[in-house]
Amino acid sequence: MILFLQQTVTGICVGLAYAMIAMGLILLLRAAGVMNFAQGNLMALGAYFAYLFLGKLHLNPAIAVILAILSLIAVGIVFCCVCFFPFKRTKWPQAMLICTIGAGTVISECCLCFITTETKSVDPIVAGSLHLGSFIIPYQYFFIFGVTALMMVGLWLLFDKAYCGRVMSAAAQNKYAADLLGIPTNLTTMLTFCIVVLMVGTAGWLLAPVYRVSNSLSIFQARAFAALIIGGFGSLPGAIVGGIAVGLIESYSTYFTTTYKDVVVFGALLLVLAVRPQGILGSKVKKDKA
Repeated sequence: MILFLQQTVTGICVGLAYAMIAMGLILLLRAAGVMNFAQGNLMALGAYFAYLFLGKLHLNPAIAVILAILSLIAVGIVFCCVCFFPFKRTKWPQAMLICTIGAGTVISECCLCFITTETKSVDPIVAGSLHLGSFIIPYQYFFIFGVTALMMVGLWLLFDKAYCGRVMSAAAQNKYAADLLGIPTNLTTMLTFCIVVLMVGTAGWLLAPVYRVSNSLSIFQARAFAALIIGGFGSLPGAIVGGIAVGLIESYSTYFTTTYKDVVVFGALLLVLAVRPQGILGSKVKKDKA
C-alpha cells in the first residue's frame, strides 16, 4: 500500500509536467497552426538553465529564477521570429513543422556546446522528504505539484477571464477577422510563443532535480503527445487529464518493468484509440451527409 501511494504521488507530479507540455502544444497549434516538434528540446533547455544558473554560475536562487524567466521569454521571441513569421503566408504549411524540428536540433546542440555535454545533477528546489512511517516522498514532488497547478490556474484565468487572453484567443481562431478589428495578431502570436516556452521551460527546471540534466529529457515530448491524444486532441482540460493518466500509467508500470515503460504507455494509447478515438474529453466529429 505504501508503494502504491508513492507511485501515485510520483505519477501525478510527473503527469502534471506532461500536461504542461501538452497544453503548450495545443496553444501553439491554435495560435500558429503548427505542431511544435521542438517542445521536448525546450523543456530540456529549462533544465539546462537550472544547471547553468545554479550549478555552474552559483547564482542566488532568486536571481537565477529571474534570469531564467527572461532567458525563456527571449527564446520564445526568437523561436517565433524564426519558426513562424517567415512561414505564416507560405503555401506549404509543412515548412513550419519542419522548421520546428530543425530548431529543436539547434537548441539541443547549443545546450551541449555552451552549457555542458555531460549529464549533471541539480539540487532540489525544496530539500528534504516527507516521512510517514515507511512512506517517503521528496518535498520536490509537492513543489512540482504546487507550481504546475498554479500555472494551469493562471493559464485558465488568462485565456478565459482576462481581456488580453480573450484577445489572444480571438486572434488565434480567426486571424483575418482579428486584423479587421485592429487586433495586433503578430504580437498576440509572439506572446503565445513566449507563454508556451516559459511553461515548458519551467517544467524542465522543476524536473531537473528528479531526472537530472541531459538531452534525454526531450523524450518527454513523445509522452506529452500520448497525453494529448488520450485526453482529447485540442482540449486544454483533456491535456491535463491525459497528462495525469500518462504519468500514472508510467508510474504504475514499474510494478512490472522499468525498461519498457514506454511500451506500456503507448500500448495504453493504442487501446484508447481503439476504444475511444476522440480521447477521454474529446468530442466526436460529425460527418456531413452527402
